[in-house]
Amino acid sequence: MVADMFYVTERISRFWTWVDAMVTRADEALCADQDERARRHGWTVTRTGFGSRHYRDPRFDALKAARLADAGLWAEDTRLHTPSWR
Repeated sequence: MVADMFYVTERISRFWTWVDAMVTRADEALCADQDERARRHGWTVTRTGFGSRHYRDPRFDALKAARLADAGLWAEDTRLHTPSWR
C-alpha cells in the first residue's frame, strides 16, 4: 500500500512538473518579441508572473548615480532612496 501511494505521489509530481514546464513555455512564447526587443536595447527583463514582465533600462541607474554625485550623496546608501512602503 505504501508503494502504491509513492507511485501515485510520484505521478502527481511529474504531472505538475509537466504543467509548470508548459506554462513557462507558453509565457516565454507570449512575451518573446517584447523580451527580445528589450534585450536588444540592453534592458534587463524580469519575469514577474504569467505574461507579465518588468523591463529596466540600466541608464536610469547611471542617471541616479549622477544625481547622487551632484547632491554629494553616496550611491551605495540605498536607505536614502528606498520608498517608505517597501
